[in-house]
Amino acid sequence: MNIQSNKLISGINKSLILLIAIISIGAHAQNNRDKDQELIIDVDPSTHCAINVAPADHESNCSLLYSVDKNPCKHDPECVCSKKEKYISWQTSTGDGFDIHFTDGSPFKRCEYSAGRDGEVRCKIKNDGDYYYEINVQGCATNPYDPRIVVK
Repeated sequence: MNIQSNKLISGINKSLILLIAIISIGAHAQNNRDKDQELIIDVDPSTHCAINVAPADHESNCSLLYSVDKNPCKHDPECVCSKKEKYISWQTSTGDGFDIHFTDGSPFKRCEYSAGRDGEVRCKIKNDGDYYYEINVQGCATNPYDPRIVVK
């Protein structure tokens, strides 16, 4: 009888450990999907102009937040998706200073849109919507670069 009791307790313990592991994996997946975005502005060192804006981890979370048929950024590689109350930060690959200008409204309530040399802009999202913005890198003589943010 004692051996059966030990086997039962051992089975219950294994089941509880498995349940905790499954819950932890689910929570981690949800957290990754809704994570803050760190964006790197790739700057051409000779012209000091932005040539690309991409997540620092090279992973688009739009496919995690939306199904394939509802992904608002599926044909726009420079679009990032996020949610309210998350942060988006930008910094340049070369350490150049830069400014960000939203052309028609902003997903942020209060934000300092300028960064000096080796600086970053970090803002907390407050508004839903689809936002185009311009990046002006100090020393660039051509037109600004214009990526996009989608907040749902």
